[in-house]
Amino acid sequence: MADTRTPPVLRLLGYGLLSSYQDYRAMFTWRSWAGGWLVRLICQVLFFATLGRLLGSAQTQAYIAFGNAAVLGPLGALGVVSSTAGERRAGTLQFLLITRSDPFLVLASRGLYWVADGLLTSTIALVLVPLALPVPLRWAALPAIVAVGALTTLSCYCLALALAGLSVRRPQARMYLTAGTTIALMLFAGVTTDAPRTGPWAALSAVLPVTHGLSAMRALAQGHPAPPTALLAEAAVGLAWGVLAHLLLGRALRHTVRTGTLALS
Repeated sequence: MADTRTPPVLRLLGYGLLSSYQDYRAMFTWRSWAGGWLVRLICQVLFFATLGRLLGSAQTQAYIAFGNAAVLGPLGALGVVSSTAGERRAGTLQFLLITRSDPFLVLASRGLYWVADGLLTSTIALVLVPLALPVPLRWAALPAIVAVGALTTLSCYCLALALAGLSVRRPQARMYLTAGTTIALMLFAGVTTDAPRTGPWAALSAVLPVTHGLSAMRALAQGHPAPPTALLAEAAVGLAWGVLAHLLLGRALRHTVRTGTLALS
């Protein structure tokens, strides 16, 4: 019997997390995750690091390796774009809309396994890559780096939920949204090269998740304190995308109900 003393929002989030866990168990076993998914991501980081060595120097290689290891969390969070569109294709979104629960909280909590997976793979990569490559990392700062990585991943998750609001209305666009956002983060968020500082690209960089958080993570890895302005900026960016996500998802669901287009597609 449910505990009536638990606030409804917390119960809703709890059931969403439980559902999220069950979804993830259906996708992976420990063997397939560690021997397949994790290995692929580590190889991805090493591949880009090797390109950095071929194109530049050991310093460039270290810069690219750290950036690609740190960005695994935020990129993993983008998986919610496809999984939210999958709610519509699976026919579960219709049942959600006839309940009294807040659809945004349900969809956001159901997709949190992408955040957990991304943060775990990113943390493992940040531990393993410096053992294989000359990547400077203050091991004492690793807990702080992971904490900032969690903030950055959640910030990107808010962006992903905003994109999910678009994918609910246009399920066929989900891969284009994910790929386009991935390219933008890799190019303008300071992952492979320094983030732009002037011009319109700098404005885009400033409103992207990862830009400010990754800058703070790099400072921590080099033994410096994380700039408070960077942390506040990352939190503000995530909050702004979260508000937009709430608006876009709500509008998308209302549109599908109003137009009668919430059919399997």
